[in-house]
Amino acid sequence: MNTSKKNHKSYPFYSKYTLRENDEGPHQNSYFKKQEWWYYNVIFNHEKSELKNWSSVISFATFPHTDTFRLMLHDNNKQKTYGNSYLKPIGTCKQRKPAVDVRIEDSYAKGKYPNWHVYANNKNLDKTYIELDLKYKANSLPVWLLKNTGLNQSKSPYGYYCVMNCDVEGNVTIDKKTYKVKGLGYHDHTWMPVLGKMSQEPKKKLIDFNIWDWFCIHFDNKIDLFIGKFNSDKRSGFSKLIPGCLCISPVGEKAFETHLFKIKRVGFKDSSIKSLKIPTKIHIKTHKMNVLRKKPFKKPFLLDIYFEVENIKETIPRDPPTWVIWETTGKVHGKLKTPKKTINLNGWGLMETTNNIDI
Repeated sequence: MNTSKKNHKSYPFYSKYTLRENDEGPHQNSYFKKQEWWYYNVIFNHEKSELKNWSSVISFATFPHTDTFRLMLHDNNKQKTYGNSYLKPIGTCKQRKPAVDVRIEDSYAKGKYPNWHVYANNKNLDKTYIELDLKYKANSLPVWLLKNTGLNQSKSPYGYYCVMNCDVEGNVTIDKKTYKVKGLGYHDHTWMPVLGKMSQEPKKKLIDFNIWDWFCIHFDNKIDLFIGKFNSDKRSGFSKLIPGCLCISPVGEKAFETHLFKIKRVGFKDSSIKSLKIPTKIHIKTHKMNVLRKKPFKKPFLLDIYFEVENIKETIPRDPPTWVIWETTGKVHGKLKTPKKTINLNGWGLMETTNNIDI
């Protein structure tokens, strides 16, 4: 794959492409309670990968009321998932600065842009033992969503950046058998204050920061796409008016954002929760005039795609059940249109979506 054409450190300090060591590390201070996580996923789509078209998700997170460790290995050929999301006592997630140095028990992520080492296992947590030992190397620039909110300050109250395209290779062990794997990865790091008293019970809010839609999509023509949006607690009509972030970029090139777009669920299947349906087909559409003619798309464009779910992992982490998370993978297809050109889009994506459960 191509590497980034311009080193991110050559951009101005405040640029959305500038990422420094304190940005990658933990953001702790005495002024607010925080939630923070480091997220790594990969599709093992390389021809030489021994688990062809499998995918994995690894994340380390800390919240005021719990720490969490997510380790999932998706067999997208048989629509089966190993691993889960695991709640851990506060203090289990160990974080050090600068750069990425985070650990939960034997599992860890360590490194700094553009290289990270991620190791994870579910020892004593599940019947099927899985172990992932992976090296990530970024191909694309880091991108701050909205703007550079970190500014290399370890006491920054809010930040969200992602690296949409990474080469990934290493080993995956399932029980006692080890496989060589290689593919295309994604990494992000997010932190934000927790407003008000933390509670296991859902509260009536205008916007619920526990309810989100999140997509990481890789197209065959080397265009990468990130989509993230918080919703109202009931996913009402008001949710359509809440801005989100849709970020699109060719490999190694600058990213382009828009904040108003449509996410419509058009297909469903039954959940284990009788009052809920799992979304299995999602229509995503946005139109951007791009009047400033900035790269990478110098003309107005229309993005119109469908995400069709093939593999689903449903997790209900709370007891009693008040909240559900669906981790899904699937095929993505559609079009990117400009006044003079239509680009057909075909690829693969991972969707993470959540919902409150009425008790």
